[in-house]
Amino acid sequence: MGVREILAALTRRWYIVVVGLAVAIAGGWYVYDSNPPDYAARGLVLLLPPEGNTPEAVGSNPFLSLGGLELTARVVVATYSSTSFSEEVEAISPDAEVEVSMDESTRGGVIAIDVKDKGEEAALSMLDYVTGTVSERLQGLQDEVGVQESSAVTSMVLAMDTVAEPDYQSLIRLLVIVVGGSIAGALIIALILDLALERRRRRGSYNFWNRRGGALRRAATAPGADEDQAQGPETRSSTPDSAVSVGVEPRTPETIAARLAVPGRRVGHDNPTK
Repeated sequence: MGVREILAALTRRWYIVVVGLAVAIAGGWYVYDSNPPDYAARGLVLLLPPEGNTPEAVGSNPFLSLGGLELTARVVVATYSSTSFSEEVEAISPDAEVEVSMDESTRGGVIAIDVKDKGEEAALSMLDYVTGTVSERLQGLQDEVGVQESSAVTSMVLAMDTVAEPDYQSLIRLLVIVVGGSIAGALIIALILDLALERRRRRGSYNFWNRRGGALRRAATAPGADEDQAQGPETRSSTPDSAVSVGVEPRTPETIAARLAVPGRRVGHDNPTK
């Protein structure tokens, strides 16, 4: 089926295409209205070494000794992969998506927190909550192994968004599915319907000519049809069965006998010489 045939079929079934476009527009509006875009926010938490492990050469500057905290940060990140944390987040906001990972753009103990949620306030609130749990989990890990307070690793908020950015990716995916699916479905239905109707129309025309041809064949093979054809149309039209020519005496046995009758003679087998 070529492009011209497809366009011709869609033109013939334009009402199906119009209905499909209307459904696509209505469905797209419903998806946009009932599914607001996600808002994304990001925060960074930095791990700091204990003051007792700071070399005297670097003084009291902890940022000069961050190289050995990457392993500690990865251990803290691993605690967020448990199902208990997922249930905890779901209890606070069922639509929230939280990802805690290592920040690959820096080297050292930097933990990145990415949050997505419905609404800007919900995203910022979830980010603030998860950021606060980093120091709690870090302290809990060290308490379990009996780390003294003077040797404990601490944390600080390095950066955190105060304005959440809208994320339209999920909304665009839904719109493509709904709108594209509606339009594609309308086109497919229009093509299938046009194909079925065209086949039905052709079948009906074929049956009509078959019936007509059969009637002509039956008329040609009927008794007396050959004699009528042999006489020709002029003979059949000029000498109908019930017509009698004006001024011509019909030929009957009585008229024939009257013409043959001669005065003084009898019509029969008698000898006329007698």
